Amino acid sequence: MSIPYGIQGQLLEVTVVACNKLKDTEWISRQDPYVCLEYGSSKFRTRTCTDGGKNPTFQEKFVFTLIEGLREINVVVWNSNTVNSDDLIGSGKVQLQKVLSQGFDDTAWPLQTKKGR
Repeated sequence: MSIPYGIQGQLLEVTVVACNKLKDTEWISRQDPYVCLEYGSSKFRTRTCTDGGKNPTFQEKFVFTLIEGLREINVVVWNSNTVNSDDLIGSGKVQLQKVLSQGFDDTAWPLQTKKGR
């Protein structure tokens, strides 16, 4: 006898720990990065890490309600600007296969710049 197993409605806790070796979008001052997470219709944003530069730390937790068939979280890192619009630093996707099968995933995930680097 098999028990049907689905992820629909289960909770997933995500911690945005830090970023390493980000592309620098500032010419003069240190950049002020923040991270946006998107999963289905849920969207979360970290606080801005003022003067975080290329290696900002966040240590912020968010909780998503899982959706059957949706197995990745979109991640976008921005540089907060006071005068102009915010600059895209990079974006990527976090795959959920490992966390769904093993219960956790502490992998670092790569980002791409808008030029694909």
